[in-house]
Amino acid sequence: MPKVKDHYADGEFEELLEEAESNAESGWDTEFTEDMRERFDEYGEDMFLSDAQREQLERIANGDED
Repeated sequence: MPKVKDHYADGEFEELLEEAESNAESGWDTEFTEDMRERFDEYGEDMFLSDAQREQLERIANGDED
């Protein structure tokens, strides 16, 4: 499984995560971003990130609805 560092340059993922945290409106989106934050805080750029997780995080960060 790819890691954060396989998709994003230094600092880009954290910016994306912060944007998603700001835009999360539904309970599911909030829970998802909280889980991503906990994992990122623990593993940093070595955190595993599936394509589906990346797509969801980008969707939330962009303010797109399901």
